[in-house]
Amino acid sequence: MIGLLAAIDPALEGRALGPWTMISAWITLPVAIAVAGVLVWYFARLGRADVPRGRRWLRRSSIVCALAALGPLVRALTFVHPHEDRVGFAVAWSMVLLALVACLVLAVIDVILVTRSGVRDYRELRRETMGGKRKDAAHGA
Repeated sequence: MIGLLAAIDPALEGRALGPWTMISAWITLPVAIAVAGVLVWYFARLGRADVPRGRRWLRRSSIVCALAALGPLVRALTFVHPHEDRVGFAVAWSMVLLALVACLVLAVIDVILVTRSGVRDYRELRRETMGGKRKDAAHGA
């Protein structure tokens, strides 16, 4: 066993690694295809006229990041064994992490924009219902 580890990676010689289970391609590929289908469907739904242009761009960008992460995620979970190809394993997970961080940043920006729009709508509604001159009405009474 130790000779096999040295053949795989000399840095592993003398270490007991234990079993490592990868997820079967029969599981990861259909799930990835289903997730990609849902993301493409949502990408198309964002083309409706009632979606503001700025939000459409942001959400479509996050969908592209998520789609870009699916390939490296499947590769990292199924095809790259960390004991046989440490660099490939690290690169695959790094790409997944980079895409996840990009999606997170885009989601935070989207939340900020939606919150600002909601506050703006709330103030406009309050102005319409209260007449907009609340202080003057209080002083005149």
